[in-house]
Amino acid sequence: MQTLKQREAIILEYYRRFHDPKFLEWDPLSVTREYLATPDVEWIALISALFAFGGVKQIIKTLRGVLPKLQQPSLYLEMTEVSDEKVLSKMWADRLKGFRHRIYIDCDLVVLLLLYRRSVQKYGSLQAHFLHFHEQNAETVEAALSGVILEYRTWADEIEFKPGRFFKHMLNSPEQKSACKRWLMYLKWMVREDDGIDLGLWANNESLRPDQLLIPLDTHLFKISKRLKLTRRKTANFLTSVEVTRNLKKIDARDPTKFDFSLCRWGMFDYRKLDL
Repeated sequence: MQTLKQREAIILEYYRRFHDPKFLEWDPLSVTREYLATPDVEWIALISALFAFGGVKQIIKTLRGVLPKLQQPSLYLEMTEVSDEKVLSKMWADRLKGFRHRIYIDCDLVVLLLLYRRSVQKYGSLQAHFLHFHEQNAETVEAALSGVILEYRTWADEIEFKPGRFFKHMLNSPEQKSACKRWLMYLKWMVREDDGIDLGLWANNESLRPDQLLIPLDTHLFKISKRLKLTRRKTANFLTSVEVTRNLKKIDARDPTKFDFSLCRWGMFDYRKLDL
């Protein structure tokens, strides 16, 4: 049985080994980073995160298949230049006809893009949308995340173009005790500095800081967190993510989610070989 210091040493050692851009080929960020210099990167990162479930090869195949259909030459320019939501809905639905990723279908992606467009119209960007609801002195990003998702759920009901029956699983919130793994992953990508892995597009904002981010917790990282004694909770939900992050703050109080990428790679490769 390792001591706390030994466990910290394990986490730091695997951070040293695996927090390296060479491991991005197993991550949807490998696709998103190709669009860093474009005005579309904010929404591309969003769909890359929200469609990041299932096998990573299929996720990357989905992104590489769908993004060229939307870049003609810039979806962001269409969002800002075409005023009629119905016209955009029809245009995007035609381009995306037949699209499917796991439980999501073409009309789900159309509605997600329409929601993002409303963020841009009302707030100027999705970053500004999060900042509108964010509590600067709060421990976490919970208020911002809950606020944006609630507004998206409201807007989705207002939009004439309707999504599929599984769409609202994309909009589960902390208030529903959801782990919000993909949304927390998106925030981590955007808020952490560009270190060759995360994107840093919203970095250096004193109101929305890396210490307020939470670990994006899926089944695999939950199992790793249990083995590392980062949580005693029995299910992977939002409160579990908070607990895991608080324990990682004992190692790095300013940037606890920096360990997410390396812990996930450790899980992919050889954490089962270690006797914890």
